[in-house]
Amino acid sequence: MSRFVSRKEASRLPRLPLRGSLDLTYRCNNDCRHCWLRVPADSPEKERELAFEEIRRIADEARLMGCRRWTISGGEPMIRPDFEDIFDCLTARSAGYTLITNGTLITPAVARLMKRPGAKLIALYGATADVHDHITRTPGSFLALERGLALLREAGTGFTVQIVPMKGNFHQYRDMIRLAESWSPSWRVGAAWLYLSASRDEEKNREIAAQRLNPAQVLELDPLCVPAIGDLESARPPGGDRDGDLYAGCIEARRDFHLDPCGGLSFCCFAKDPAHRCDLRTMSFEKAWNEALPSMADKVKAGREYHERCGACDLRSDCRWCPVYAYLEHGDHSAHVEYLCRLAAETRKAKKGWAVTRRRYYRIGGVTVQLDADLPFTDGTFRPKFELFRTSGPGPETISIHHHFSLPDLDGEDLGEEIYRTPPWAIYRKDGAWVYKGIYPGPDDGRVHRVVVFDRTHTRARVFHPSADLFLQRPHDSLMLLSSDQIFLARALPRWGGAFVHAAGVSLGGHGLLFAGPSDAGKSTIVKMLRDRAEILCDDRTIVRTRPGGFDIHGTWSHGEVPLVSAGSAPLRAVLFLRQARENRLVRVESPEAILRDLLPRFVRPLLTADWWEDVLALAGEMVRTVPFYELLFDKSGEVVEALEELVA
Repeated sequence: MSRFVSRKEASRLPRLPLRGSLDLTYRCNNDCRHCWLRVPADSPEKERELAFEEIRRIADEARLMGCRRWTISGGEPMIRPDFEDIFDCLTARSAGYTLITNGTLITPAVARLMKRPGAKLIALYGATADVHDHITRTPGSFLALERGLALLREAGTGFTVQIVPMKGNFHQYRDMIRLAESWSPSWRVGAAWLYLSASRDEEKNREIAAQRLNPAQVLELDPLCVPAIGDLESARPPGGDRDGDLYAGCIEARRDFHLDPCGGLSFCCFAKDPAHRCDLRTMSFEKAWNEALPSMADKVKAGREYHERCGACDLRSDCRWCPVYAYLEHGDHSAHVEYLCRLAAETRKAKKGWAVTRRRYYRIGGVTVQLDADLPFTDGTFRPKFELFRTSGPGPETISIHHHFSLPDLDGEDLGEEIYRTPPWAIYRKDGAWVYKGIYPGPDDGRVHRVVVFDRTHTRARVFHPSADLFLQRPHDSLMLLSSDQIFLARALPRWGGAFVHAAGVSLGGHGLLFAGPSDAGKSTIVKMLRDRAEILCDDRTIVRTRPGGFDIHGTWSHGEVPLVSAGSAPLRAVLFLRQARENRLVRVESPEAILRDLLPRFVRPLLTADWWEDVLALAGEMVRTVPFYELLFDKSGEVVEALEELVA
């Protein structure tokens, strides 16, 4: 991987409005039982909606400040007669877009226009017409949806089916999945719980609450949801209070914004308090973004109820509570939401079951790998050698990996700047994340075999597989379900003073010996000679880590010809560069330049960045200063073992 990124380049981007979300209208031709926004199609609100020219002006101003992606939603956005003009205006010069629609108003012209690369989310409310139309309260809506999808397929336009689960259709949930799979290779689950309406309409909110699934059902859905690509973008701040300001953490580093049908700009689509909206009909986008939105950070202080309940609750880490939801539920930003309380308690309880069946811990090189999957592990999921590295729980240095068994919709998705492209991977830098897209060799082959999203430090990862088939084809030789786990270990270890090295490691009499050399240098041969006299850590890949006063070497499961591995470690006594010869002897290497010439190529190189190289070079320099290096000349007689025993003695 030849391109490397500087530490400065990889730093957090400034506060810019990179993504806009626009609700074109809250009017809709359906009347869904769960909808918290909908107004009738003939509502007088139509007269207050932004005109096309106003939308174009706002979009142009936002683009000048950095906006490159739009989410277009409603209501039903296609109910507007100027939808095609608005869609073209917003997407023609954008890096990508997401369109959310019920699919019933798609025309041949719209289907062709939607062929423009981007994500199209089409809502599904039931597996049969009677259930779907019961939810929408619109007879014929299921047939209209089928007609719309047929037009998309006829135009060659890809789309994602978004299943919207609720009490009225949950009995058909599995059937909705099968139907979605028959319509499109891409499907996802929408929100697993429902929001009340800030309109304070008691009848509407009673009906929404009646459609809420119970907490156990919500948790049943969550593992099947495919997270968005941006879930590991550490640059996106979580909500929460700072010195009692409930929205400060969410607003200050915000990179997206929401625009309602009447020109009200806010930092979040759920923020319905008028105090958290500014009018773009009377204010420029630049002033709204740079002045009005930041000024909202300290407008809402945490009240007594928050401090006594949600802010002090020991379930807070498992709770989905947010002040915007509190406002929707009660008109009070500090109020607790009883439904979310029950969901948090169920989540905490479910974690215990999850930990038994869908979570495992492995310890390698002193680092704990927490492995989660949307399907349960079995005794045969991984090869037996991994049991040597199993541990009971997390450690102070942890890498987290989560396996999902459906690919995210990448159509039109902004993956960021492409850093590297050589099959099987194309690698992108996206804000605070690294996106690895699995590609095939053919230049015209657009298939994706896998997507991996790492956080900035490569210590948290979500792995998206096209299906569960590979996971079920066990046993596996990699925790990542790849050809090797080097992709994350080699990247993460330097931040903890370690490195993944192409070398064999053994513990001889409690002393660690590292045998370095390229393939066919004789690493496996040396290990075979020592197998009855030493603990074999690994014959091909070994981890080196600093410790007070020196270095340790640690075994790995990435073996070569000799399938002997160990989770053990030993203080590093010497590094030996292998040289096959007709004699057996050790020659001390004194020159730092000569040592580095042989040592640096032995470090396993992942995606190269300046900070990775800085850490590895510092580690290599310290090794040169404190560890003896030798050339080990040896033949196949086995006499070299005595020379090694003399060395450690």
